[in-house]
Amino acid sequence: MSTFISKDIWSDFTADPEFPGFSFRDTDESNANCVTALLERWQAGTIEDPHHHPHDDMSIIVTGEIAIQFHLRVDGELVDDGEPMILTAGQTGYIKANRIHSVVYTTDCDMVYIQNKTFGFEVDK
Repeated sequence: MSTFISKDIWSDFTADPEFPGFSFRDTDESNANCVTALLERWQAGTIEDPHHHPHDDMSIIVTGEIAIQFHLRVDGELVDDGEPMILTAGQTGYIKANRIHSVVYTTDCDMVYIQNKTFGFEVDK
């Protein structure tokens, strides 16, 4: 009989004090096929103001619920683009590069976040 020894797959992720809620593992930037994988843990009521990422990203909701609001820039101002998209445990959201959005964590939430290429985050005002 063999014994399977598991390792906490998140144990070698790095916490970044500038981005509370994020733990990350970047791949080698010199690799053209690199991705960034993050485990995000958010408290209910946390809000991410409008922002965009320079690369496509995907969020897999493990526990909890989030509301993603997309925005458009019209005459220099940000305006809502439709109703918020609600994602709950077991669902996956995909956001195209440079798509402006904000997020409300409506409950405590754990999610796996993957960004194509090295992580990038730009605030939109």
